[in-house]
Amino acid sequence: MTEPDFLTETRAFYDAVATEYTELFRDALDRMPMDRAMLGLFADLVRAERPGGRTAELGCGPGRMTGPLHRLGVDVHGIDLSPRMVELARQAHPEVPFSVGSMFDLPFRDGELTGVVAWYSIIHTRRSGCPRCSPSAPGCSPPAAT
Repeated sequence: MTEPDFLTETRAFYDAVATEYTELFRDALDRMPMDRAMLGLFADLVRAERPGGRTAELGCGPGRMTGPLHRLGVDVHGIDLSPRMVELARQAHPEVPFSVGSMFDLPFRDGELTGVVAWYSIIHTRRSGCPRCSPSAPGCSPPAAT
């Protein structure tokens, strides 16, 4: 099956800018109190819903949200289209599992996830594709999603 052009283009773009993107946003969360508060609340919600339950960050990039979620005690798995982004995420956060993949083809069983984070990643999807990557999609039916 042929991959949609927007996935191929998004992967190529982020592979090309991965190092610069990582440097640009490395400490950005330190300057974003509302983002930190949202992550903290999200972590509280998923831990309360199912202690020890797994969460996925879709479009995780270099792990700039995945790492903090892990430090907040969330069992989180990062997934990104860009192999280079995943490589950088693994270097920055070796204690967190990361894999190359797509939010349109998740490697999780139905009900396996307690939460899903898609921080600035669904902006790359076409409106018609979003229902397939929503929390109600197969393998992605958590009670807590952001």
